[in-house]
Amino acid sequence: MTGNYDRMVILRIAKQYYLDGLSQQEISEGENIHRTQISRILKQAREEGYIQIRIALPESAVSSSMDTVLKERLELDEVIVSPPLSAGEDQSESFTFFAARRIEEILRYSRNVGIGLGKTLYEVSSQIAAQRGDEGPNFFSIVGSCGTDNPYLQASILLQNFARPFSGKCRYNNLPILTSRKRMTSLEKQRLEKLQEAYGSLDTVILSVGGLLNLDYPYLEEFSLFGKEVDTSRFLSRPHGNLLGHVFFDNGEILKLPGDIINTGMDLEQLKTVPRVICLARGERKADAIISAARQGYIKTLITDQATAELLLQKL
Repeated sequence: MTGNYDRMVILRIAKQYYLDGLSQQEISEGENIHRTQISRILKQAREEGYIQIRIALPESAVSSSMDTVLKERLELDEVIVSPPLSAGEDQSESFTFFAARRIEEILRYSRNVGIGLGKTLYEVSSQIAAQRGDEGPNFFSIVGSCGTDNPYLQASILLQNFARPFSGKCRYNNLPILTSRKRMTSLEKQRLEKLQEAYGSLDTVILSVGGLLNLDYPYLEEFSLFGKEVDTSRFLSRPHGNLLGHVFFDNGEILKLPGDIINTGMDLEQLKTVPRVICLARGERKADAIISAARQGYIKTLITDQATAELLLQKL
């Protein structure tokens, strides 16, 4: 029994109301239960998870040949293109809403999830609705933080934003993206080693890819903190992208860090072994980096918007 009613009664009334389209009055007459009680039963059904509402676009509104063509040309497992849903030119809200719904679906089947950094991830995570379930996935920071004033670049914030709706457990990376190994305490080294070992258990990773860096990008400030000189002109002038704090080039080369500085996040070679790597990325400045990341096997699923998809097809 649940409350004063058998579970089968609750399920039967929920079906009649939500699937069969009967009014509460019609259900009341058919079940011989007072109408006010029908309302209470439906409320109880929603609160206890008998009713699970899913908001999604009709399949006809999201199907697109671009998905298939991009999937083939980028050799990805899946490409999801969000359709233009807003009346104006700015489709950022449409993309964020659409991507959040997709992430909700994907994470229902995940157990150990790695989370990256970036504005796109931050905005999508803020749109994820609370999910019902006894136990959510385990969430891991797979990249350190950068700076102190930008919430998009704080690993702990991003991790909690994704874990909270799923009631998931968090494993934090409390180190900056780049740090000096010599300056790390023995405890920090032990924690980082265990965290990086745990990356081997990930079945899903959600990240974004960064486009061309510039001298104002916070990431480059990390080098100066340790008094190291980096020939920024050497790589800023070459085609490159930024993934989990790693600068990667089209030829497969990874930017070598100076001295004893290390990247505290997930290694890109290990990233290739994760079954589901979902990249949320949109915008003209990210197009080349998306193509490069896909071709090098760093990402397996791409969620983007229609304008970016069209640009990718032009470049390909």
